[in-house]
Amino acid sequence: MFPEKPVWIWKGNPELVLLQLVGLILFFYFAFRLSAYFTHRYELIQMHRKRLDRLAFKAGCNQIERSLLQTFYNQLDRHHRVLLAHNHAKEYLRAHLLQFVSQLDREEERSFLSLVAKFLGTAKERSPFFGVREFVLVHWGKDSYLAQVVDPGLTEVRIRFSPTKRNTGTPNQTKITVFREPKGFQSIHGSVEMETANTFYFRPHERRGTS
Repeated sequence: MFPEKPVWIWKGNPELVLLQLVGLILFFYFAFRLSAYFTHRYELIQMHRKRLDRLAFKAGCNQIERSLLQTFYNQLDRHHRVLLAHNHAKEYLRAHLLQFVSQLDREEERSFLSLVAKFLGTAKERSPFFGVREFVLVHWGKDSYLAQVVDPGLTEVRIRFSPTKRNTGTPNQTKITVFREPKGFQSIHGSVEMETANTFYFRPHERRGTS
């Protein structure tokens, strides 16, 4: 009635079948671990993105400015995303914004300047003079650059930015734009003088006015 020899479920070499079974189990195990890792990474990215958006919202940034901030966030690696979304956000912004702004369109520059001012807390500065670590837009000829104030003064301001090419504009036809609430964007006309490859002196022709 029953066969004398056991019947294997799989035909072929039993040892090979057992090896294939072990391999199948290991495949599903590592596939599960890999899936869990990427799921965790995605959840962390989403969490940090939402946290960063809340910080920008509390700083008074509008939807366009917050969207620009998210674009900046998406270009960062894992470590820098964590820094930006937590305690060292402002310091990290100061260190890396000059590289990011070169990728923006001209229409986004002013929105990005207001974003930086609001997020770094310089938008509500009451002093009529530039502050250290304040960011400004430098309009030099046909080109625009995001610059950082490194040494403000009464008669001249030392700023840092990196021209991507040799500028053909007249140094006397330079304009610096800054964002201050509630007046909005304010511009000063003046001239620039190179100190080093990425450091310039800006001498205003007139006192600060609203553009």
